[in-house]
Amino acid sequence: MASSSPVTVPDYAVVIPAYQAAATLARALDSVVAQTLPPRQIVVVDDGSPDGDEMARIVAGYGGVVELLRQPNGGPASARNAGVRATSAPWVAFLDADDTWLPHKMQAQMPLAMDSRAGLLHGSAREDRLALPAEMDFDLLWRCNRICTSMSVVRRDVFDTLGGFFEARELIGAEDYSLWLRIAHAGWRVRACPGLVGRYTPVEGSLTSRIERCAAAEIHNAQTLGEQLSLPAAMVAWKVRVIRTEFARHLIHARRLQPARHLLLPALVARPTLERLSLMSISCMPIPVLDMRRRLRARGRRPHPCP
Repeated sequence: MASSSPVTVPDYAVVIPAYQAAATLARALDSVVAQTLPPRQIVVVDDGSPDGDEMARIVAGYGGVVELLRQPNGGPASARNAGVRATSAPWVAFLDADDTWLPHKMQAQMPLAMDSRAGLLHGSAREDRLALPAEMDFDLLWRCNRICTSMSVVRRDVFDTLGGFFEARELIGAEDYSLWLRIAHAGWRVRACPGLVGRYTPVEGSLTSRIERCAAAEIHNAQTLGEQLSLPAAMVAWKVRVIRTEFARHLIHARRLQPARHLLLPALVARPTLERLSLMSISCMPIPVLDMRRRLRARGRRPHPCP
C-alpha cells in the first residue's frame, strides 16, 4: 500500500524587536535556530538601542542567517511592524529578545495554521499556566488576555489587513492585546497549541516600574477599541473597572499604595464590591503592617518540619 505524502505546513518568518537586549539576544536567537521546523527568515529590529553595536556583533555571528534592521526608537509596536514589512512568509512569529522557544515550538504550532480560518496561534510559556483554552473568541479574550506575545504566530494577510500593531505611545504595554482583540473581532480563529512551547523571562524588576504605564495603556486600549469596534458602553466600562482593580492589586503588592488608591477609586465609586472595598482598605494600611502580613502568610504556606 502506498504511503501517504507528508503534510506540508506553511512557511513562517520570525521577528524579534530588540532594545537594550545584548545580554539576552543570543539566547533568544539560539532558540529560534534550534527549531525542528526552521523559519524562512529571522529578522532582528534594533529599536534605536544604546547597545545596538553589540547587538549587531551578535547578529553577525549567525553568518547571514539573521537579518538586522536598525531604526530610531519607536517602541515595540513600531519595531515589530518594521520587522514584518521585511518578511515575505505567510505567517509571522514574534519573539521578544529576553524570551526563548522550546525546540518543538513551531513544529507543534504550525499544523494549526492549515486551518483556513485561523488568524492567530499561541501557546503556553509558563509551567503554571498550561491550561490554555484550545480556542478563544472575542468575548473570552475581552475578559482576559491569555496570549503571550513571544509565543504568538499571526497570519500575514490578516496582520496587514488590520493595520498591524498600533504604534501610539499611549498603547505601549497593550499594543499586542489590541491586535489580538482586533483579530478575534474580525472573526478569525484564535487557537492555542497544547503544552509548554517556550519560556517567558521578564527582566528582573521591570514589572514594578511598568505597572502604572501598563494600566494606563490597558485602559486606553479598552476605550479606543470600544469606539473603533462599536462595543457596548457597558462592556467597555466593565473592562475598565476590571483593569483598575487588577492593576491596583499589583501596585499594592509592589507597595505603591497612593497610586493604587488613585487607580482603584473610580472603579470602587462606579461599582462597589467587597473585593474593591478590601483592596482600598489594604491600600490604606502602613507598609510595615503589610510587610508583616506578607511574612506571616508566607510562613503559613511553608510545610511544617517532621516532628
